[in-house]
Amino acid sequence: MRFSRSILLYAVAAFTVLLLPSPAAAQQNVPPQAQQVAVDVESTARRFGFGIQGGVAFDPELIDFGAHATFGPIFRSSVQFRPGIEFGLGEVTTFLGINLDVLYTFPSDTSGWRPYVGGGPNFGYSHQGFESDDTDDEGTRFDFSDSDGIAGFNFIAGARSPSGLFIEIKASAYGISNVRLLAGFNF
Repeated sequence: MRFSRSILLYAVAAFTVLLLPSPAAAQQNVPPQAQQVAVDVESTARRFGFGIQGGVAFDPELIDFGAHATFGPIFRSSVQFRPGIEFGLGEVTTFLGINLDVLYTFPSDTSGWRPYVGGGPNFGYSHQGFESDDTDDEGTRFDFSDSDGIAGFNFIAGARSPSGLFIEIKASAYGISNVRLLAGFNF
């Protein structure tokens, strides 16, 4: 009885495999225009991405973290547009920045880490000050008199791996945080 049950299961499995169309056969029934649309959608989806980053900033000293989007390639296969937002928290300074960076990735013969450089405008807002237990005249504990909004320009050098991991140094001219050492991941 046991032998005939296993034969029956094998027969049902074989019959199912023979009757169901394979993916290759199903692909042959799709019109070429529809296949091209699928290829175009995949290609467009690969052009957009996002990532996260974190690190340290110097002068003022901050813990820096943020997120960015990537759009590319633009103009050339090695050029990407990477707008992003970053936050910095320190003992004395709080920072919010918006970056509009363009990156150029150098061609590489290996499949390992690829270096890149870039730059772009940044717009930042920072607040410097110490909190105290004393209250000011209005009865609040915070003093926003030492806030600063300033525009600057980022200079970027870094390297990225094929897995999405990257490391970079970002220096700002006229910006709020002068030098940042960052690591992150692109999805």
